[in-house]
Amino acid sequence: MRKLIPVLLAALVFFAGCHKQDSYSYSGIEAGTLSAGIFTSDNGTQMAIVGNEEKYDVSSTRRVLISYETEPVTDPSRISINLLGLLDAGILQPVHVRSIPADPTGFPLEISDAWFSDKYLNILATFDGKDAGKHTFAATYTVGEKGITLRLDHERDQDETTGNSPISIFLCVPMYEPALSYDQYAQSTALKPVYPIPVILQWTSRTLDGGPLTLIERKGSYLPPHDN
Repeated sequence: MRKLIPVLLAALVFFAGCHKQDSYSYSGIEAGTLSAGIFTSDNGTQMAIVGNEEKYDVSSTRRVLISYETEPVTDPSRISINLLGLLDAGILQPVHVRSIPADPTGFPLEISDAWFSDKYLNILATFDGKDAGKHTFAATYTVGEKGITLRLDHERDQDETTGNSPISIFLCVPMYEPALSYDQYAQSTALKPVYPIPVILQWTSRTLDGGPLTLIERKGSYLPPHDN
C-alpha cells in the first residue's frame, strides 16, 4: 500500500524498518480515524491507545496518520498501542476543471508517498517553511481517456523565505467526485471505462538547481466504491 521511506520515518519518529518484530508485538504506520482514544484503521482494525497518549490529542474525532507500536498481545480481540507519532489529515475536496496548466504553478512541494485507502488518495509530503499555518493546499482534476489527472497546488501566504526547515503534512483527497466525473465522461463519449481507474498526480517540485519543475507521476489505480 505504501513505501516506507526515510522521510516518512523521520517525520513520524518511527523505528527503522517498521516490520514485524516478534510474535507478540509489532510497529507500523496506518491511516484511519481517531476518536475517544480508539484508532480505527482504513481496513477496519481497531486499536486502543494506551501509551504516549498524553503527547497527542486522542479524544477529538478526525482522520490521522499514525505510527505506533503494539503492546504485547494477550487478547486477540483487543489491540493496544503506544503512539510514536501522529499527523492530522488535511482533507482537500477536489475541484473539476477543464484543463490543468502544463507549466509549474504555486510553490514547490515534495511528495514522498501516495496510496489509496478508504475512498481517499492519501499523500505524504514535505515543504520548506517556518509556519505551516501560512501555507494552503488545493486539488483540481480533469478526466479523460487516460483516467483521472489530479493537480496538487501549494501556496505560501507571507511565510518567511529564509531559515526554513522541512515541514511534513498528510493530505487526503476524497475520490468519489473524480470517479463519478470519470463515469459521466465515459458515458457521454461512448468511451469504454477502465476499472480500477488510472490516477495520475501532478505537482510542482524543484530541479537540482532550485528552479520549479512540474512532476507528473502515475500513482496507481482507484476502485470506485460501487465496485468495491
